[in-house]
Amino acid sequence: MPVCRHCHLEGVGRYCTDCGEIYEPKRITVHSIIHEAVHTFTHADKGILHTLKCLVLHPGTMQKEYIGGERKIHQKPFALFFICATITAIALHFVNKTPENYIDFDVAKEHFYKNYYVIQQTVMLPAYALITWGVFYSKNFNYAEALVLMIYSLSFSLLIIIPINLLGYIFKGINEQLVEIIFLAVYMTITNVNFFKEKNHFIIVAKSVVVMLACYGLSYLAGRQVIQALV
Repeated sequence: MPVCRHCHLEGVGRYCTDCGEIYEPKRITVHSIIHEAVHTFTHADKGILHTLKCLVLHPGTMQKEYIGGERKIHQKPFALFFICATITAIALHFVNKTPENYIDFDVAKEHFYKNYYVIQQTVMLPAYALITWGVFYSKNFNYAEALVLMIYSLSFSLLIIIPINLLGYIFKGINEQLVEIIFLAVYMTITNVNFFKEKNHFIIVAKSVVVMLACYGLSYLAGRQVIQALV
């Protein structure tokens, strides 16, 4: 009878009935490592593209479904955020061109968005969720759920920053930051309206404005401190 390499118990079949470990594991190959990496970070069998599609077409509704228990078909929030944040950080590094030696505030600001913006947003994610939870406070809406809502929303928001920044190469003189603010304000409002669809839409829109102003103000102040340190 096969013996489990983990708990050392004998058994029948392919998997140990005690711990679930496979009795005869396959050899590790380059193909198996690549497959495991793809599966871990993208859940290719479930579909990261499906989750992003839902965030585009059904923002707020998708998060509501995930929190409600429909989790099998969706990419997990932290894994999705890791992927989106990594892609955005790499893209911003190459899209935003700044000189190596910067001496004034404006150039330091460009350097910040090129190298530190995504890191800042990642660090401030718990604070954004706290603001959202506080403004939309309800006995049926806890902080962890607010964090999931914000993680998914910010994941897509980071990705959309890439094409918006590329607009600067097509339309000279365009204010990419203003375009970002307008688009994200509309997107987050729609997300909140869909997520809290059982509540009064006017109140949800008003609260969304409060959340966005608070988050933007907090982000601006934190970013300014970093930029001043870079001058």
